[in-house]
Amino acid sequence: MSGNLMTADELFSNLKVGKIPELLFLYGKETFLVQRAVRLVRRAVLESDKDDFNDNQFYGKDAAATSIIESARTLPFFASRRLVTIKDAHLLPAAELDELLPYLKEPVPETCLLFVAEKIDSRRKFFQKFKKSGTMVEFRPLSERELPGHIRSFLDTRDYRISADALELFCSMVGESLHEVHAELEKLLTYLGERRLVDLTDVHAVVSKGRAENIFNLGNAVGCGDVAKSLSLAKQLADAGEAPLKILSLLVRHFRQLWKVRELQVQNRGVRDIASVAGVPFFVVQSMISQGKRFSRNDFYRAFQLFLETDLAMKSSGADAEALLENLLLRLSRKG
Repeated sequence: MSGNLMTADELFSNLKVGKIPELLFLYGKETFLVQRAVRLVRRAVLESDKDDFNDNQFYGKDAAATSIIESARTLPFFASRRLVTIKDAHLLPAAELDELLPYLKEPVPETCLLFVAEKIDSRRKFFQKFKKSGTMVEFRPLSERELPGHIRSFLDTRDYRISADALELFCSMVGESLHEVHAELEKLLTYLGERRLVDLTDVHAVVSKGRAENIFNLGNAVGCGDVAKSLSLAKQLADAGEAPLKILSLLVRHFRQLWKVRELQVQNRGVRDIASVAGVPFFVVQSMISQGKRFSRNDFYRAFQLFLETDLAMKSSGADAEALLENLLLRLSRKG
């Protein structure tokens, strides 16, 4: 099979019709999607989940290229295919990668040699050769705009539907991790019982609120100029394990949306239009319009300058990130 860069959807479509790459590399920062892809590959290659004879697994840190090649060149036992998986392949030493190069030229048709990694180093000869002879699929974290579509697609596969307002609320309450998103989705589906439509009351009843509410309320508190509440919510998030740099990124996101809402409101756009263009849930638009009225365009320029200064300071060696965040909140909230 000639090499190519493939999308996840293309890979899944091929697997469904039995087109299984002999050389496959799955990588990316969105571990939920990577793990899901691994499960689908295993299901396509192995005739049974308990096919120990044709299922070989290695770990990059300890794997030897000679052992990997030996397994890959062993014909399947009472089956049509063999799966050889190298997990944490980004930890494979360069010398071991180089020893795998001859196999890339002549892979065994009955074997799927599957590499799973967080990242690749495109400068290395191994990856340059793999791109020519194998199939590579990257799994990036979903953007805010992609998340609703992902959720709808997942629910469609399970024959469920979700109302528009319920979807908006759900996206505003869950974090960025797809592990968290799907954990909450599974809770929702269990809660529904025999019903097939997720509505607003279901989301309110089931989805975990603590972290999501604190994040949303922090942006609101800063936007409304409530110094005490801003500092209190930031502390709650920090105590819950949120890094100051992550909290900063959430504030930047909130102010970016706030600025969009303000500009659209000045243009006399309707509430639903504002929600759509600014990418915010419909039910929070009025609150954000009220917040936005406190800020002029110059105020927003100043806020983003403060964000940049704080980001650079947090990333410098020896910086007290929590103190920097507290100072930022004070300067933002005290906007008169």
